[in-house]
Amino acid sequence: MKRITLVIILIFVINLYSQDGSDIKYVRVSELDNSYIGKFVHLDFYRYSFGGTNFYNKDLSDTVKIKLNEKIIEFKEHRVDNGFNNWFSEQYLESIETLNNFKIRVSKMEIKEIKPKSIIVNLHVEYRNGNGVLYPEKSEKIEYEFPKSILTEILIKT
Repeated sequence: MKRITLVIILIFVINLYSQDGSDIKYVRVSELDNSYIGKFVHLDFYRYSFGGTNFYNKDLSDTVKIKLNEKIIEFKEHRVDNGFNNWFSEQYLESIETLNNFKIRVSKMEIKEIKPKSIIVNLHVEYRNGNGVLYPEKSEKIEYEFPKSILTEILIKT
């Protein structure tokens, strides 16, 4: 019995000393100014999708349509920011459907210009096969403009 009590106490104490990590700063759209130009970001669309789920295990990841190479593609937010470990590299947009056997992923965006009603970014676009293998020769940067009205917040790499 003493061992069980000791184990329970140790587990509790170890949890108290664990550290969280993050390399993301969350900024409201209304707080954006020219000091953010050139920063790498992820945009959070429509609803706050912190962690991608809510208390009822519903998927809160929003979708957004982006026109690439004259084709409108629907992307889904992939969020792994759970309040404890929030890593910029684990957040991205990914196409819902495959195109020519590739999933298209927007791995990050770079702010180019901030206008009163929109934000212009360079999308860092990656192409991945069904196993998630990156094809770097197909990767590209595409300039794109989003209206601020569809954004809830900006995730900035720190």
